[in-house]
Amino acid sequence: MTSVPCKIMENIIKEGLSKYLLTNGAPCREQHGFTSGRSCLTNLLETFESWTKALDEGYGLDVVYLDYRKAFDSVPHGRLLKKLKGMGINGKLLLWLEDFLVSRLMKVGIRGIYSQLQAVLSGVPQGSMLAPLLFLLFINELPSWIMNEMRMFADDTKLWCGINKDSDGATLQQDNDYLTTW
Repeated sequence: MTSVPCKIMENIIKEGLSKYLLTNGAPCREQHGFTSGRSCLTNLLETFESWTKALDEGYGLDVVYLDYRKAFDSVPHGRLLKKLKGMGINGKLLLWLEDFLVSRLMKVGIRGIYSQLQAVLSGVPQGSMLAPLLFLLFINELPSWIMNEMRMFADDTKLWCGINKDSDGATLQQDNDYLTTW
């Protein structure tokens, strides 16, 4: 849980960071979750249009649906911070984001009995104003190394290819293998 002053600061940072990222190509065009002017509906419409075109051209379709398990909880802080730095985010903003992510502690409570405090080593703080944006930035590069088409809505991903011959599905399997390794 975060305090009201922290939420206000998060909102200020989120708005400034969003403007900066939009001018620098993030989030990627395949991402429709938590992005201005995009939605679940635009995701579905673009997907439907692509699939209809492939079918009209006589192709079959192979489609893989992915939903990353505990996606927001599994973002490694160090890798996220490296990606942010690679996007040109540095100085005091990067230091603030590092403190925001790395300085967190948690404890588990069951019926009034609590565990010892433990450092949180991964994940974006759920319920925070910045969590969705930080998650999108963490997965932003996925489409850049995928050979086939994909659309994403936050952590829900559709990956597909048109099938004209038996070997066409090999690239889809290779993309799936890349995503599994990632």
